[in-house]
Amino acid sequence: MKRLYIYLFLTSWVFSACDSVKDLQPALNANEAVPQVAVNAIKQEFPEATQIKFSTLEKGKLWESSFQFKVDRMSAVVNNSGKISEAYKITNSVQLPENARTYINNNYPGAEIKYICQQMAPANGSVIGYKVIVKLTDGKEIAIVFDSTGTLVLVAANDRPGPPQQGNGQGGPKIYFIEETDLPTIIRTYLGSKHEGYTFVKAAVSLMPNGKLYSVVVSKDMTSFEYLFDEKGNVLRAGNLGIGVPFNKLEYKLIALTDLPQTIKDGLNKNFTSWTYENGIKFSQSGQLQGYFILVTADKKQFSLQFNDKGDFMRGGQVCGPLGASSGKYEIKTIQAKDLPEAISSFLISRHQDFSYIQTSLITDKDKKIYWVAIIRDDQVLNYAFDDKGKIISIVETILKVNIGKGIARVMQEDNITEKIKTYVNSYYPGWSFQTGMINFVDNQLFSYIVVIKTGNDIYILSFDANSNFVAARKG
Repeated sequence: MKRLYIYLFLTSWVFSACDSVKDLQPALNANEAVPQVAVNAIKQEFPEATQIKFSTLEKGKLWESSFQFKVDRMSAVVNNSGKISEAYKITNSVQLPENARTYINNNYPGAEIKYICQQMAPANGSVIGYKVIVKLTDGKEIAIVFDSTGTLVLVAANDRPGPPQQGNGQGGPKIYFIEETDLPTIIRTYLGSKHEGYTFVKAAVSLMPNGKLYSVVVSKDMTSFEYLFDEKGNVLRAGNLGIGVPFNKLEYKLIALTDLPQTIKDGLNKNFTSWTYENGIKFSQSGQLQGYFILVTADKKQFSLQFNDKGDFMRGGQVCGPLGASSGKYEIKTIQAKDLPEAISSFLISRHQDFSYIQTSLITDKDKKIYWVAIIRDDQVLNYAFDDKGKIISIVETILKVNIGKGIARVMQEDNITEKIKTYVNSYYPGWSFQTGMINFVDNQLFSYIVVIKTGNDIYILSFDANSNFVAARKG
């Protein structure tokens, strides 16, 4: 069995000695027995392991084992057939590549790096990747996976609407990796129909108290596609980078209240007696922030508001709630997309083939139930209000950004690569070879570069702005 060693910075784990199978019960599920085949797998793979403990990832199916192995502290994930899918070597000396740390700082400002895991090749001990557990400013935790170059592979996230959910009461969702065949059929069907002939890159499961989230990355035609699905196959987040992506496509990211600029908060305080932040996004183009779009509740009404990159108000209005004053019982509760009535889900899927959910809420006003659903597709946000039978009450459409001008994309040749881009690529991808690329222009002005390179057997897709500054990278 192959071994995967991952160095993990973790200061709070305590290991207790276990000398018999009877002692090997899940520390967090004392009444659940760990099957002998799982116990044997750990002992056979790590024959000198002591102080073995188990905690449950999925009851009756998957466990995480922690133990001492020679001079190292280790952790491994094992299933009910005895297959070890992940193993970690614990240390406090891991240094992330600078580009990986820069990615975290730029995309998750103010976030706390809790653990850094370094993955080693079993044959020669060389570094083949990193897994970083990050705590966001709103308390949610995500796992960010990089390869040995520091290039982003996957983000296993819990950025669906609502407050942070504590995974089984243990301080955040449990995250583990799976193979393509372990994905729900509905997700594999979606990927196959949307990206026929795709190559599977990586998938992870986040275990939540009320279900699972699936983070999936696939690639096709020099383009990387990243998704976050719920159990029913609803797309909660989507992103892409590569040759096949329109260069002026908006990129968006869900943000917490703590991520809002103070200018926006001051404006809300000035215009509303009281308000509640429901959800929001910030949207960028070629790595440059373009603005913010947020959803708030004030005076029992829901509003969508758009701001520019400096936080100045641009446009907005009421999208849900009573037109006049509301009296009696009133409650707004965030729900998950998977909990929407089937009539609503089916309508949205049939009407909008490519979209992601931003907000899903159930509003109770007196004896009425209203489902407020906000979705995003391309550069549009659509706010729907449905009754409890799935009938549309209202719909409000918002364009996030007007057309930036006439765009032209030209095929890139190797001699078009600027010295600044070469310097960056040489720093993180030694021995690289140019594969293809695109140079993008807007109104005859240079706008951005997309460069596809190869190192060994790996393909990388890199994006740079008009000044050759690095914007983003994905493993293809």
